[in-house]
Amino acid sequence: MLSPNEFHNAIYLDFEGEGRKRDGTVPMPHMAGLFRPNETRKSGQYTCAFFKQSWKPASNGIKVAQCVTFDELFAELAIELEKKDGYLVYWTIHEQIILQEYLSDELYARLAPRLFNLHPIAKKYANRKRLFGSNMSAKKRTLEEFFAAMYSKRNPYPPFPLGAAKACRRIDKVCNTNNRWKRFSERQKAYVLDLVAYNQGDCRSTWLIAKRLGNFYDLA
Repeated sequence: MLSPNEFHNAIYLDFEGEGRKRDGTVPMPHMAGLFRPNETRKSGQYTCAFFKQSWKPASNGIKVAQCVTFDELFAELAIELEKKDGYLVYWTIHEQIILQEYLSDELYARLAPRLFNLHPIAKKYANRKRLFGSNMSAKKRTLEEFFAAMYSKRNPYPPFPLGAAKACRRIDKVCNTNNRWKRFSERQKAYVLDLVAYNQGDCRSTWLIAKRLGNFYDLA
């Protein structure tokens, strides 16, 4: 368990991509979102990284985005986390599986002591507080369900009916035919804007859940 200060000093990670294939393989994600809480502890800074060079036109339309390789992003994060003695926090083990699969052994070993999967402690908290009802388990509940239960007075972050996997495939197609953002149709721009907004919502939700958990267990 991390302390409230460690959760505040953490960086929050969320990947978007096509998800696990039927044969069990996990493809490289198309993008990663990162959220860094600020000094006030009430908000923070969101940025994102696109891993495909072909997505450069899409990154040109998003102020907080950059095109960078997977290794470059996490090598920079390793340095940042070491300097601030911080953790990389994510919602489920999926992010850790991706990191272990696609980073070099050396870089993963460097990051491993700074990785924190929030889901197990969130499930423990939810069951203890009976967030989903007295006879309802927190198992298989989504991030959105946890956030709604823990922050019932807040407006939910934007839903994404299209889904991240389908959006990524459509953005692939657009970027392979148009090399400039201004040539994207409004609908094509919306694929990118909505995907980034959805990812930002997941990063911020993870942070707010971590904040609640850190405060609860610090007082327990």
